[in-house]
Amino acid sequence: MTEKLNAASSANLAKIIREARISRGLTLEILGSKCGVHHSQLSRFEQGKMVRVSKNLKSICTFLHVDISPNKSDTEQMQSLFSRIERLITSSQSSERAIESLVSALEELTFG
Repeated sequence: MTEKLNAASSANLAKIIREARISRGLTLEILGSKCGVHHSQLSRFEQGKMVRVSKNLKSICTFLHVDISPNKSDTEQMQSLFSRIERLITSSQSSERAIESLVSALEELTFG
């Protein structure tokens, strides 16, 4: 059975999908073709017109690396991300160095 989305979750996910698509410089048509989803359906997703977590919605979120969990708060999502990073760091020193390099690169992109 597919997971239902309430209005707030749908609107929040729509905003995140749109921002992720735009930040990657993708049009609706390009993203749709890469995910096998018609651009008109993608447009409806970005307008928050989704009631359930469908196969197409999962495909788009996977491609954009967007967490589709509708019931997680922002705080819970951040805590989950921190936990994943901590597991990577403690798994090996090479992971720690790789994450440090990644964070430095992200800071450079964000703060110039």
